[in-house]
Amino acid sequence: MLNIRTMSESLSGGWEQQALALLNAGVLVLKEQRVHWVNPYLLSALGLELEDVHSDLLVTTQLTNKLLETGKVFQLGLDNGSQELWFKREHIKTRDYDVYFFHDCSEWVVIGNECRRLRDEVNELSLKDATTGAINYDVWMRFLDGHISRSRRYNNPLSLPRIRYFYHEDIDMQSFERSIQHIAFFLKDTLRWADQIGMLDKRTFLISLPETNYSSAIKLIKKFNGEQHLALFAKGDGRPLSFSIGVAAWAKGDTAAKMLHNAEQDVDLAALL
Repeated sequence: MLNIRTMSESLSGGWEQQALALLNAGVLVLKEQRVHWVNPYLLSALGLELEDVHSDLLVTTQLTNKLLETGKVFQLGLDNGSQELWFKREHIKTRDYDVYFFHDCSEWVVIGNECRRLRDEVNELSLKDATTGAINYDVWMRFLDGHISRSRRYNNPLSLPRIRYFYHEDIDMQSFERSIQHIAFFLKDTLRWADQIGMLDKRTFLISLPETNYSSAIKLIKKFNGEQHLALFAKGDGRPLSFSIGVAAWAKGDTAAKMLHNAEQDVDLAALL
């Protein structure tokens, strides 16, 4: 059995071995599935001292499990609670040894995660209206096209309500945004999880109702004459004065644009006195 001194001296004879010892990356050398040598950088990353490593350690031990059982890029989480590190592993096989290099890529992983987080935030902002949380028009239209394709293929019912709210011309922006948010909350409480709320413009909501025929959509629309919805209206205090609703049901040959046109033509103006 090699002792610690023998292990250390076995790679101290030339400049190559000295370079490995000083390398700013981890080095693990295995011989016949046993730990043969570990450089100081990797020992430090693992929170170990040279005295902790013996030549009779098999690759199945906790030391090497952390390093060899995962993919080429992996997170090294230590039991001592120190900062978690990400490494990229490189394997070189010689006639007598398996040599593993571990390059610290923690900084790149952090940068990559931050880029993905920012990208997701940008996608979320572009996907939804900032005031109401409703899906923006372009994205909603793509969803509607998908519903129409399924209706065309399987003859499933599909309905489209179009709801527009009317305000005083001189309403201030803060009052308007607060009011339109309350309306969006009402819609989310009223509709099913599968229904999708979009915005045609700042005052007009579009709703896709999959698996819903015209008569069922009308039953749903009747809720807009209920107390909860009407409580959102008043004169002179920044809330809407009235609203209009049109409903279109998908028919064979209809496109998304045709359904929007039909919903606009099927308007029932509900004026609140």
